[in-house]
Amino acid sequence: MKLSVLRNACLPKKGTVLRWLLPALLLLLPISQSHAQVVWGKQTLKRGKLWATLWNSFQYGDPVETSNAFHTLDYPGYSKGPNIDDALNYAEAAGYAIYGERNNIAYSYTLNSRFFPSGEHVFPLEEAILTRNYNLENLSTAGEEIVTGGHHVNGLELDLSRRSMVWSYPEYDDFIIHEVTITNFDITIVENLYFGMRYGVRLTQRSGTRGDEKFGWNDENHLFYFYDHRSFRFEDEEPVQWSNGVGPERGDIGDARDIWEAGSRQHELDAAGHFTVIVLDSANGNVYQNILEHVGQGVTEGAPREDVMFIQGVDQPARFLEVLTHQQPKMSWDDARDAGGEGGNKYERRPEFLVSVGPLTLSPFETKRIVFAEVMGEMSREKIVEGGVENIDLMAVASLDSMLKNVAAAKRLFANNYMPEYHPPMTPTNGENSLRLTTDAGKITVEWPPVPDTYVDPSTRQNDFAGYRIYRSTYFTIGPWTLVADIPKADAEIVNGMVQYVDDDLPNGVGNYYCVTTYDTDGHESGKVNNNRFPVYPLRAPNEQFPKEVYVVPNPFRQNSGLLGQGEGNRIEFIGIPGRCVIKIYTLTGDLVQEFS
Repeated sequence: MKLSVLRNACLPKKGTVLRWLLPALLLLLPISQSHAQVVWGKQTLKRGKLWATLWNSFQYGDPVETSNAFHTLDYPGYSKGPNIDDALNYAEAAGYAIYGERNNIAYSYTLNSRFFPSGEHVFPLEEAILTRNYNLENLSTAGEEIVTGGHHVNGLELDLSRRSMVWSYPEYDDFIIHEVTITNFDITIVENLYFGMRYGVRLTQRSGTRGDEKFGWNDENHLFYFYDHRSFRFEDEEPVQWSNGVGPERGDIGDARDIWEAGSRQHELDAAGHFTVIVLDSANGNVYQNILEHVGQGVTEGAPREDVMFIQGVDQPARFLEVLTHQQPKMSWDDARDAGGEGGNKYERRPEFLVSVGPLTLSPFETKRIVFAEVMGEMSREKIVEGGVENIDLMAVASLDSMLKNVAAAKRLFANNYMPEYHPPMTPTNGENSLRLTTDAGKITVEWPPVPDTYVDPSTRQNDFAGYRIYRSTYFTIGPWTLVADIPKADAEIVNGMVQYVDDDLPNGVGNYYCVTTYDTDGHESGKVNNNRFPVYPLRAPNEQFPKEVYVVPNPFRQNSGLLGQGEGNRIEFIGIPGRCVIKIYTLTGDLVQEFS
């Protein structure tokens, strides 16, 4: 079936003779046979701070199981641990929609992470392939990690492919740029073509709340942006009341951790970022921005027509066209609420953002390119972890400013043909857990390969490498980070071919995360790309006084250890015990809870 679809797209109409087409048919046959081996697949971009698992179907994350082990615009991103809900993702579903007319017949199709692609409508043409170009080793290749892949849309008979790119350079690591190419491999024209990217916005999986997002409007950049706000009861729109932490004063704006239980020692804001999508190249089409109700696999509970998303297999192409060309009133949710017209209702508090381009015309065998970017921003991670009313108020300004700065950086990078304005030295290692960490009594040794003497800046062709910086966090794998050492190139200690740094006098029982960067003579620093995912702890010296000097910390354990750091609240540490022993845990009344050796 797949082969016939491709071949029929190139066959002349009955009664016509196109001799020039015969060689093309002969050439297409072996190519089409190779397409039969292509399958739906995914790759994950993890080089920058914004992580995304991308499919050649243009879906994000893990279709249907959206909280699984993949990434749906995670910011900052990190790999999943035992708790699969521990992800700072800013969308729970994402995909695309398309509409066009061929021979005066309208066709439409849409797909997002809530559904599997159907062979009735689409089939894969290009495998999902990840290309690594770390530190822009090949300057002719845009991006440090690139995911490519594509598929064919039946009915419209169009080939869609996408190239998605990320960078680790600190100025360019907060966005993903996607080039979508649409090709007409038919002998008839496609007219009135519209293509859009769709995002079911949720801030965030980790926070556990949903349906409390709001949006703002930035007139200078002509964009909508999304942020977390206060939860409300859907039936009467009354704010949910919170009695702990910052709850009485700010509710769950930013999803502070201390609102969930009294006396919490963690105040981190789990939804501190701002999110937007921009169009960098519309192929001379118009740009439409529409905010609708995101219902996942369900249906609306009464939203007005302008807030209802089309449904594949239910709505006619005319409805797709209506939604793809609808412009959201250019104002914030709050302003729309006050204005009393379209927008500003409770359905848009669980938003689906649709950014579309059109109308386009595709002549036979013509290709058009559209370029989108997903852009994030957040205030400093120190402020995010600190939490509190003051930082919640600051978040509204600082996270927005960060996002707009990153929008400007994405535009500059695109305008310069994806060539950064500067190049930091090469990263010491690449990816999570790529540093060598060795624990000893009261210290941790960090090792990495030295920057080779043959290194040259990709642009200047000069060796401008100046030194290394070592950062430590005692909180989590994404920081906040403290600079613990700045090592000039001449002072780097090389042991067995590795640069070595010993971090000593460390307190016992505190977990540590590390990352190492490089910097050049102009002060340009590489990205933080090599942090360890889980904490490492310094060892303790053997207890030569055993069975004396044996301790359990904390003791008694009162629901929370009191230790800071992600996952540390449930940890009990046994100090001074031998390598082989039996441990018994009792309640305060003397009842045995557990025994293990």
